[in-house]
Amino acid sequence: MVTINTIGVSKEIDGESGVQLTDELTFLSGKYAGTCYAADGYETIRTQEPQKALRRAENTAQNGHHSVFQHSMVTMEIQCPKIIAMLLNSIGVSNTSEKSARYTKMKPQSEKEAILYEKWHDILKQQIEALYPEKFSEREADKLAYENARYMLSVFCPTSMVYSLPFRNIFYVMDWAEQMRDQLNGQADAFSKRLAEELSGLVKSLDVVIGGKRIFHDNKNEYFRFMPVQATGQLDDDNVEYFGDVYTAKFLASFAQVAQEQRHRTLRVKINFAGDKPGEYGYYVPELLQEQSLQEEWLQDIAGVAEQFPQGMLVSVTEQGLFEDFALKCKERMCGRAQLEIMRLTEELVARFAKNKQNLSSANRRRLEDLLEDDKPCARCGYRDFQCVEGCKWGKAGALLRHI
Repeated sequence: MVTINTIGVSKEIDGESGVQLTDELTFLSGKYAGTCYAADGYETIRTQEPQKALRRAENTAQNGHHSVFQHSMVTMEIQCPKIIAMLLNSIGVSNTSEKSARYTKMKPQSEKEAILYEKWHDILKQQIEALYPEKFSEREADKLAYENARYMLSVFCPTSMVYSLPFRNIFYVMDWAEQMRDQLNGQADAFSKRLAEELSGLVKSLDVVIGGKRIFHDNKNEYFRFMPVQATGQLDDDNVEYFGDVYTAKFLASFAQVAQEQRHRTLRVKINFAGDKPGEYGYYVPELLQEQSLQEEWLQDIAGVAEQFPQGMLVSVTEQGLFEDFALKCKERMCGRAQLEIMRLTEELVARFAKNKQNLSSANRRRLEDLLEDDKPCARCGYRDFQCVEGCKWGKAGALLRHI
C-alpha cells in the first residue's frame, strides 16, 4: 500500500535575506538527511531539536553527501546576457521560463545591431506578406519578422528569466562559473574576455542569493560541459557520429538554434566554439531570403557585426542521448509552430535514423515508424501517439514545406 505525506512546498518570499535563505534550507536539508536513519519516518525528525538537524547538515556537507541539499528548489529572477542564460539552461536539473526572442522585441546593445535588427525586420515582414499574403495577420507577421531578425543580435544581448535550481546546485554552478572564468582569464579574444567578465558577475550575484555562505563545493570536479573549450581549454569535437539506440549526431547550428536545442533536458548538447575566429563556421540565412541578392546582403550585414558574436553565427554542435528521448524531442520540434531552423535539423536527424534503423532495437524501430510517413520524416501532428492541442496554420502537409 502506498501512502504519501506532503512535507514541503515551494513558496514565494518577500524580503528574506540570502543568509536567512541559506540557513533555512540548510536546516531543512539536515532534517531530510535524518530520514535515512529514522526508525519511524519523518514525523520523528520534525520534532527533534533544531541543533541536531544543523549538525547533521554540516556533517553531511563535509562528508560529500550533497544529495539531501537538492530537495529544496530556489527560484530566482535573473537578468543576464543570452550566453549566460544558455550556460544556466545547460544544467539538466534546472527549470526555466525565459523571455522569448520569438514573441517579444529584444533590446540590442549596440547602435549597429539596432539598425540591422530593424532593417531586417522590415525586409522579412515584406517577404512574409509577399510569400504568404493570406496566412498571417499583421501582428503575426511582425512577430515572425522579429523572430528572424534577432539572428543579427549578439549572443551577449540581455534577456531575463525565472530560473529554478536545487539548493545544492547553486554552489556547484558557482564553482563551475569560477572555473570557466579562471580558464578564460588571460585569453586575448573578445569572446573569452566578455564571457569571463559576465561569469564574474554571475558568481557575485549568486553569492548574494546564498548570503555569502559557501557551505560546500562540487566534489566530483564537474564543469559546464555545454562549452568544453571555455571550461577546460581543450577542443572536444572528435566524437564519431552513430545512430542507434544511443546516438551521437554532429551538425552546424546558430547560437539561436542551440538555445532551443539545449532545452531538451534528457539530451546532452555541447558546442565547440573557441571564439577567436568569429564566423569560422559561417552564418545562418533565413529560408525566407530566397533571392540571391537578399542572401548576399544578409551575409554581408551579419559578418559586419561578427565581433559582437551575433546569434546567427554558426557553431559546431554535438548532440548525444537515447533514441527514445530523441523521439520526445520530435514531439516538440517537428511542428509548424517550432523555430524553423531547429525543425529542419530535427527533420534531418530523423532521416539519418531512418537510414540506420538496423542499429535500433525492435522497440525503437516501432518508435521510429511513428516519426515517419512513407519512410520520410513526418510532422508531429501525423504521429499516431501524439494529439496536438495548440492549433496550427500549416497542418501536417504544410509544416515541413514552410519557409518561415
